[in-house]
Amino acid sequence: MKRICLLAGYDKKCQIQDYVVYLVKKLSEIGEVYYVGNGKIPPDELFKIAPFTQRLFTKEHKMRDFGSWHYVIEQLGWDKLAQYDEIVFCNDSVYGPLFDLQAVFAQMERKGFDFWSVTSDYVYRYHLHRYFMVFSRDIVKNAAFQKFWNDISLTESARYSEYKLTSLLAEEGFVGNSYIRSYKQSDIMQTPETLLSDYSAPFIKIKSFLPENKYTAGSGLSLRYQIRTRTEYDTALINQNITANHYPQTWAQKLVALSGI
Repeated sequence: MKRICLLAGYDKKCQIQDYVVYLVKKLSEIGEVYYVGNGKIPPDELFKIAPFTQRLFTKEHKMRDFGSWHYVIEQLGWDKLAQYDEIVFCNDSVYGPLFDLQAVFAQMERKGFDFWSVTSDYVYRYHLHRYFMVFSRDIVKNAAFQKFWNDISLTESARYSEYKLTSLLAEEGFVGNSYIRSYKQSDIMQTPETLLSDYSAPFIKIKSFLPENKYTAGSGLSLRYQIRTRTEYDTALINQNITANHYPQTWAQKLVALSGI
């Protein structure tokens, strides 16, 4: 299976954090990686992931991942993208992979979906989560799919584009689903401990380790313990990223991080 991975990156300091280096390295094991960073990222930072990528792009814009994907599509062109069996759209808003991505792809390939994501929800209407989405060659060659990306408004919210893309592909007759799907009318991303304990999720959102948001894991003690004991992922990468970006932390979260868990 020949795949291309379009990785959208963002860091407020325009740095390539160690967790991103690990992410890019693992992505390179399942496909060719093209990285596009939002901001003026110095060459010495980009050099950290150069061994694992085909090309590196930087572009300042206000739309984060959808803007980055739009830009790299313009640079590569549809003819090149159509040469691959699958195209992966992903971003660096997650820690991982926590488990073997090859096994995830093998399972979804057996199910035969035209497009899929790691997680999804239908709190408002069913849609795939944009941090990791996979599309078949038939979709890449589809005129409506190409028009969506060619005409995308950079003032449009990412959440709206996420909703719109899933609905568009369903209307075109394509069948999509997610690797992890909860049939409750709630967002499974808001229960990160369950994602790991019940579903062995390959990724966990960065915001799960931040205080005072609906995706938080509280002190993160249970979540970190699961990652430490059930996966081979180095939780030091989480601590480094939180420290480097000066993310807000409660005293409980700081104590958990200092404990080395």
